[in-house]
Amino acid sequence: MAKRIHTLTAKPGQLRAGWGRPEPGETPDLCYAWGAAGADKTDGRVLSSAFEFEKNCFGRTLREELEYRGYDVTTLKFSIEQKTDVTPATNAPL
Repeated sequence: MAKRIHTLTAKPGQLRAGWGRPEPGETPDLCYAWGAAGADKTDGRVLSSAFEFEKNCFGRTLREELEYRGYDVTTLKFSIEQKTDVTPATNAPL
């Protein structure tokens, strides 16, 4: 029996990456989701850039590097949630 592939969703304040369908009926791919009330599209863009666009020291994206090293990106599951008691730092060094 084939595994069912769903559209990726996130809870409020959560950012996720994983294998899914960008929209119902579309071809499965690495997808990104963000939950309302805190996380937004710009947070999803940061995550997708890290996986799909930023090149490492070998000239490959993180996704390409993982595939190159023999990992199956269709099993990728990443999630992170925003802190609940956020106190913004002022002029804090990076």
